[in-house]
Amino acid sequence: MFEKQNSIIRRLFKSGLLLFAGLVLELGISFAAKILIARLLGRPAYGVATIGITTLSFASTILLFGMNTGVGRYLPRFDDEADRKGIMASGLQVVIGFSVSCAVLLFIFAEPFATRVLGAPEAVVVVRIASLGIPFAVVMKFTIGVVQGLQRSLPKVLIRNIGQPIVRFSLVVVSLYFGLGAAGIVGAYSATFAAAGLAGLYYVLTRTNLRSSVTANMRQRELVRFSAPLMLTAAMLMVLSYFDIFMLSYFRTSGEVGSYNVVYPLAELLTATLSAFSFIAMPILSQLHSDERITEMDRTYKVVTKWIFMATLPPMLILIFFPTASIRMTFGPEYTDGSLALVTLALGFFTHSVAGPNVNTLTAIGRTRIIMWDNLLAGVTNIALNFALIPEYGILGAAVATAVSYAGLNVLYSAQLYRQTGIHPMTAALFKPAIAGTLSMVGIYYVVTRFLDTTAPVLVGMGIVFVSLYSIAILALGGIEEEEIMLVLSFEERFGVDLGPFKRVARFFVDE
Repeated sequence: MFEKQNSIIRRLFKSGLLLFAGLVLELGISFAAKILIARLLGRPAYGVATIGITTLSFASTILLFGMNTGVGRYLPRFDDEADRKGIMASGLQVVIGFSVSCAVLLFIFAEPFATRVLGAPEAVVVVRIASLGIPFAVVMKFTIGVVQGLQRSLPKVLIRNIGQPIVRFSLVVVSLYFGLGAAGIVGAYSATFAAAGLAGLYYVLTRTNLRSSVTANMRQRELVRFSAPLMLTAAMLMVLSYFDIFMLSYFRTSGEVGSYNVVYPLAELLTATLSAFSFIAMPILSQLHSDERITEMDRTYKVVTKWIFMATLPPMLILIFFPTASIRMTFGPEYTDGSLALVTLALGFFTHSVAGPNVNTLTAIGRTRIIMWDNLLAGVTNIALNFALIPEYGILGAAVATAVSYAGLNVLYSAQLYRQTGIHPMTAALFKPAIAGTLSMVGIYYVVTRFLDTTAPVLVGMGIVFVSLYSIAILALGGIEEEEIMLVLSFEERFGVDLGPFKRVARFFVDE
C-alpha cells in the first residue's frame, strides 16, 4: 500500500515538476510580452487589444464543448485501440465543425457585436482578426486534452508551454516594431494559435492510432453526454475569467480595460502551480477512482494540495503587501491605480491553492453535473456583481466580483467533493508553516515600510529573507513528510547524487 502510494507521488511530482517548469517558462515569456504591449501601446490601445484577445480566448473555450476534458477523462479508462481511436475521432469531429461555423459568423457580424454588444466600435477590426484564430485555438486545446488522457506531459510542455509563447512573443515584437497597433497584437495571438493548433494536430495524427486501420468505436453520444455539462461549466468559467473585461468595455473605457488586464495577469500567476499539478493529477485520480482506491486518492489529494499551497503562498503575500511596487516594477507607473484591485484578485485566486485540485477530482469521479450547477451559480453571481459594482467602482468592482465568485466556487467544489468521497485538503502540514510564513512577511513589511524605500533591490532582498524564513518554517513545523523523504531517495537513486546533509536535516524535523 505504502509503496503504491509512493509510486503515485513520485509520478505526480516528476510530471508536475516538468509541467511547472514549462508553465514558469510560458508565464515568463507571456508576461514579458504583456509588459511590452502595455508599456508601448499605452492604456487605450492596450485595452482595445485586450478586447480582441479576450474574444478569442472566450469563444475558443466555449466552442470546445468540454471535449478536451472529456477525452482527458475517458482515454485512461480504455485499453482497446478501437475505443481509444473512437474517443479521439468523435471529439475532433464535433469541435472542428462547430468552431469553424461560429468563427465564420463572428467574422461576418463583427461590427454589430463590437458596437452594440461590447459598446466599443473601435474594436471591430480586432474582433474580426480574433475570429480567424478561433478554430485553431479550439483544435490546440482539444489536442492538449488528448495528451492529458494519454498521461504524457512532454508534448503539452513543448507545444503549449514553450512553442506557443515563444512564437507569440516573436510575433508581438514584430508587430510592435512595425507599429501595427492593437490589430497587429491580436493578429499575433491568432497566428500563434494557428501554429500551435497545427502542431498539436500533427502530434495526435502521428503519435496516436487516429490514422490507423483499426475501425473506430465512435462514442460521440457518450462523449457529448459527459462533456455537455462541461460546456456550461466552461461557459461559466469564461464568465468568471473574461466577462468583467466585456463589462468594463461597455460601462467604462478602454483605458480601464487596459489597467484591469495588468492586475489580472499578475494575480493569475498564483494559479501556475495548481495548473501544473492538476493537469497530471486528474487522469491519475480517475484511474484510482476506477480501481476504488479511495484512501490513496485522499492522500494523493492532500499531498498535491500541500505542494500547491506552499509554492503559492510567497508570491501571494508579496502581491498583497507590495501591490503598487509590483505593478510599477512590471507594467509601469501608468497602471498603479489598480493596486487595490490587485490585492483583491490575489486573495480570490489564492482560494484555489487552499482548496487544491477540487474540480479536477470531481471531474475524475464523473461528477460533471455537480460542477455544472456549481459553476452556473458562481457565474450568475459574478454577472450580478459585475452589473452592480462596475458602473460605480470600475476595476475595483470587477476585482471584487471575480474574487467573491472564485472564493464561493471553491467552497462549493470542496463541499461537494467531501460529500461525495470524504476527501478534503486540511492537514496540519498545510497550515502551520503558512501561519509562520505570514507572520514573517508581516515583520518584513514593517521593517521595509518603516525604514526603507520599496525599490527593486530592496524587494529582491526582502524576497530572499522571506524565502529563507519560510523554508525554515516548513521544515520546523511539519511541512516535510514521508512522501518528500521518499522523493529525495528516488532522486538519489536516479542521478547517483548524495543528498545526505539534506536528508539528515529533513529526517530530523520529520522524526520530531
